[in-house]
Amino acid sequence: MRTITIRYTSFRPCPNCRGRGDDGFDWRPQRCRRCRGRGRLVTGVEVEDSEEGILPPSRYEFTAQGEVYLLDFDEHEEIEVIRPGA
Repeated sequence: MRTITIRYTSFRPCPNCRGRGDDGFDWRPQRCRRCRGRGRLVTGVEVEDSEEGILPPSRYEFTAQGEVYLLDFDEHEEIEVIRPGA
């Protein structure tokens, strides 16, 4: 089975909550909508394929929340994704 390993290489504080992870209200604490309560956004990702090695950035896209979308892969192929917590 083909394995894809995702590594987050760099982060930045969330500008929406200033790194707190919540909306800032003591009386109604809610998770920040932009960073989903983590207090940081992903700015760099490394994707390694068990068959092709480290993929160039043109083979994938990622969001600030850490979601990675593979480009030019067969969607019917069975792939195991190993991903750390962001």
